[in-house]
Amino acid sequence: MALVMLKNPTVPEHGWLALVRAVEHLAAAADLAAIIAIVRDTARAISGADGVCFVLRDGDQCHYVEECAVSPLWKGKRFPLTTCISGWCMLNNQPAVIPDITLDPRIPHDAYRPTFVKSLVMMPVCTTEPIAAIGMYWAETRTFGTEDLALVEALGRSISAAIAAVDLRESLVESERRLAMALDAGGLGAFELDLATGELIATAAAKAMFGHNPSAPFTRADLLAAIHPGDRDAAAQLFEGGRGRDKAYRLAGSERRLELRGRVVIDAAGAPVRVTGVVRDITERHQTKQRLESLRAELFHVARANDLGTMASALAHELNQPLAAASNYLHAAERLMARDPAQALSAITKAEAQFVRTKDIIQRIRGFVGQGRGERKPEDIERVCGEVLELAHMTSRFDSISMVIKIDTGIAKVEIDKVQIQQVLFNLLRNAVEAMGASSTRRVTISAGCEDGMVKIAVADTGPGLDPDIAAYLFQPFHTTKEGGMGVGLSLCRKIVESHGGRLWHEPGNPGATFAFTVPLAH
Repeated sequence: MALVMLKNPTVPEHGWLALVRAVEHLAAAADLAAIIAIVRDTARAISGADGVCFVLRDGDQCHYVEECAVSPLWKGKRFPLTTCISGWCMLNNQPAVIPDITLDPRIPHDAYRPTFVKSLVMMPVCTTEPIAAIGMYWAETRTFGTEDLALVEALGRSISAAIAAVDLRESLVESERRLAMALDAGGLGAFELDLATGELIATAAAKAMFGHNPSAPFTRADLLAAIHPGDRDAAAQLFEGGRGRDKAYRLAGSERRLELRGRVVIDAAGAPVRVTGVVRDITERHQTKQRLESLRAELFHVARANDLGTMASALAHELNQPLAAASNYLHAAERLMARDPAQALSAITKAEAQFVRTKDIIQRIRGFVGQGRGERKPEDIERVCGEVLELAHMTSRFDSISMVIKIDTGIAKVEIDKVQIQQVLFNLLRNAVEAMGASSTRRVTISAGCEDGMVKIAVADTGPGLDPDIAAYLFQPFHTTKEGGMGVGLSLCRKIVESHGGRLWHEPGNPGATFAFTVPLAH
């Protein structure tokens, strides 16, 4: 229904003044309850009405939440939207101007008959859609002029704007609350640097991570001073237009480490204006990583020592041969020295060769079982594989196994820690031998060739192959099919290969199984 302008009486000046005061109060309202209280306290003065009510839409009902009237109306009560004039107003998003309620079919006359109300104006209050209505009632039938309705409409618009502002503030507060919860849950602090002014804004959690008082001012200089001098220049670049990169930084005078992640905000012209980001304390993660690395090194040392134990008897036999031969050559030289010096010298030379052979065997074993930091350097892959086969031949488990090396020609050297890669190869060889069991053909082939800028090394056996269910868990730590096994062999092998920048995987063979890994070419 359109507004009906019946006459234009002069509205008292105090009505407009009351409206101005109400608008000022509504602009400062903190929540819906404050808005309702302002309407209750000022709407009668604005409109000159004998009663005012504020109605909220509650699902399919009208809830009369507040009123200020010469006698009680419907405060606290609820009515269906379709049976109430305030419901009609909200459903149709139109004001209702009713000079005489007895003549308007939209009025539920049985509800109004016991009240003082004879005429009314009901105005919808909406943001995106009507969520409330404000009603003004008079104890006499009357007409409404332009000035009357202008005041009521201005009040309704002011209420709508106030509710929208409250909704926006509450949404902002809720967003900030959720952001704070997310930051807390992730153990994060947040910061923002204005590149033009140098002003740094940081959350209390971020300040605390840098060892700063959370309630005290925090500047870019304070942040950089908290970082270890060796990392300070790198961190400074992050706060100079975001030229640095996300990384972990040590704190000055502390074992703690913080990870900074930042991004640059640019303006419409593409110029950097702010750096925003998060900070996280990764001290525990760093320490855990160090412990794991130490444990991994210990596990490999144990694995090498266990393998050495299985080699002990074969090693004794292997060393006994060159030592016995050297001893025989020296005895022969002693006998020949007087009558045939040339033959005696030849025997001594052969004895020396046997001693050299003994030294080489010992060095192989020392390198295999040695513990400590590895050194990556260019290595000849054929020699690396050949030395592993020599070690394998020292153990009885490799007896009756045919072992073949196939190396493509023209392969440049690889950049590896030889001891670690040989340990990987030896583990794969041992697994291949164990997998073949009592197979009629027991052959292991080590092959190497270039592939996608890397060198691919493969160990293939002629066993029965792997069950798909077992293959799915091959590289999971502590998963094993061997009785008494620890389930760390393949997992640790993969870690070694990945630390070299390569990868380790399983390929089904025909027959048997193949385990392959890649290592980088030397520069």
